[in-house]
Amino acid sequence: CLKREAVVSTQSTGIAMIILGAGNLTACRVAPGITVYLLGAGITVVITSFLGIAVQRRINKRFPLILERRWYNVALNLSTLTVNFAWSVAGGYWVFASMVPNFTDPSSPHFCDKDSYFLALWTTVITWCLTIFLLCFWWRLDGVVKRGEMKFDSESNASSVHT
Repeated sequence: CLKREAVVSTQSTGIAMIILGAGNLTACRVAPGITVYLLGAGITVVITSFLGIAVQRRINKRFPLILERRWYNVALNLSTLTVNFAWSVAGGYWVFASMVPNFTDPSSPHFCDKDSYFLALWTTVITWCLTIFLLCFWWRLDGVVKRGEMKFDSESNASSVHT
């Protein structure tokens, strides 16, 4: 249930980024890259989410035990995270280089659509925080799995069937 909610929220954020990026492509004169970031990162988020789910299902079918598919999962997750983080670095440059734009006067050279600016700002900050958290979490979890300190339901069921 939580997995579905995560996918829906990720897809919703990606679609919102695409809509705001495409709809306001010329509405951010202070930093035109902000809308490019929203459009590009939104498309990337949607595509990598769907591809990630499809590839994950194939990995799970091919390797039934969690330890067998560990490196495939790590490679898939790191590649997805790297692509999305790369967009976030570019978006962060465009967002933070522009400082705080003018949100009220569309004729100003420092104008930027408020919704586009804040969506770009918060998605970059959240992506950076999640990237740091996930890298630390994966590193620690992989150490626990390698040492064999973690037992999985599928492995305990499989060992009880064979004995």
